[in-house]
Amino acid sequence: MKNFRSLEMKKAYEKGGFRERFAMENGNRSIVFIDSHKCYKFTYSKNKEYQDANGALYDTETKSWRD
Repeated sequence: MKNFRSLEMKKAYEKGGFRERFAMENGNRSIVFIDSHKCYKFTYSKNKEYQDANGALYDTETKSWRD
């Protein structure tokens, strides 16, 4: 497990399944706004074999992962 400092990131990690945790551990976080909700988008290199998690979104308003 990666050491996340903020409580928000720790909660996101706890709520995530394998796909979301893989994105958090291997990806870079960026902030995007969807329907005026602040979301974290996790992306990583297309060279990684597992691509299902690329682009995973965590909604900070609803405290849930988006599809």
